[in-house]
Amino acid sequence: MKLALVISSLGGGGAERVMTLLANAWARRGDTVTLITLASSRMDRYALDPAVHRIALDVAGNSNHVLAALGHNFVRIRALRRAFAALRPDVVISFIAESNVRVLLAAAGLRVPVIISERTFLNGHHMRGVWRTLRRWSYPRATRIVAQTRRCAADLEALVRRRVDVIANPVTTGPAQADGMAPDRAAGHTLLAVGRLSPEKGFDLLIAAFAQVAAHHADWNLVILGEGPLRAVLEHAIDQYGLADRIAMPGFDAHVRVAMRRADLFVLSSRYEGFPNALLEAMTEGLACVSFDCDAGPRELIEHRGNGWLVPAGDTRGLATALDVLMADADLRARLGRHARDVSATYSLASILDQWDALVASSLPPAAVLPR
Repeated sequence: MKLALVISSLGGGGAERVMTLLANAWARRGDTVTLITLASSRMDRYALDPAVHRIALDVAGNSNHVLAALGHNFVRIRALRRAFAALRPDVVISFIAESNVRVLLAAAGLRVPVIISERTFLNGHHMRGVWRTLRRWSYPRATRIVAQTRRCAADLEALVRRRVDVIANPVTTGPAQADGMAPDRAAGHTLLAVGRLSPEKGFDLLIAAFAQVAAHHADWNLVILGEGPLRAVLEHAIDQYGLADRIAMPGFDAHVRVAMRRADLFVLSSRYEGFPNALLEAMTEGLACVSFDCDAGPRELIEHRGNGWLVPAGDTRGLATALDVLMADADLRARLGRHARDVSATYSLASILDQWDALVASSLPPAAVLPR
């Protein structure tokens, strides 16, 4: 198969990581894979297999006013259309809302099937007025539409009035311990969170919850891995709570799985999600996890008190209570972690790749489907 994958950038993020995993898996299997980004390759945070053809259009950027935005998006759509015309792929697969709209406009009339994937909770992603209108108009024109959870699919189906497929994110498995050795652990215990420093990840709520219990657990520190626009705001909150020596934000880390192996407890504090990659990875590593029961995703991964711990969405006091219980009980953390590993079978890369293969095959004209 000749596959063209499109995303805004390969900067740090869950959608970017998933597209990289899929691109590498298809390329290693022998498919012809081209990954296209609007952004420059200088922004890349994830490594592609050498067999993946990389096209960085370098047409991303901010627009200062409406006319500039129109002009810039015309350039982006034209660049995408030229790339599709030159590549002549069997299928185009696009991730993330604005990219999906641009890809559908760029592919119009080219007679190439387009599969689009919405990567976050629809009602949580606040698209601007014109983008909302374009999404409502363009999405029904896609060959297939993919959501990551049944809840997100239901919202999309109400919007586009057609069937939406559900394919969750894959997770890779590795050795239980890095390099076959026990992972290094910092003195004391580590509560780990991972994600972009942006409003939807709720790190302000996490910091407030940790502040409520920090004095009771002097040997615990909070580490938040990620980068984003709220760094200064979050750093100010940490200072206000007097926790600069207990809460660290070291920035983006492409090797979060190593950090998970060294941590004692994982927390997801998101206000909303599309599919919580970091939570899935932490569970696969056998790490005890506590999460807000936000839309959408955590409920599909965690059975409360069975393989993790759910807290009502946005309930800072409830999160503090859960942290207090779990930080104090090593046996409970160990039991939750053991059961958490079981999710890896359901969300293995092989299983998810099979689902994508079936979707791609169903998007092609019958004569174009080749047996493997």
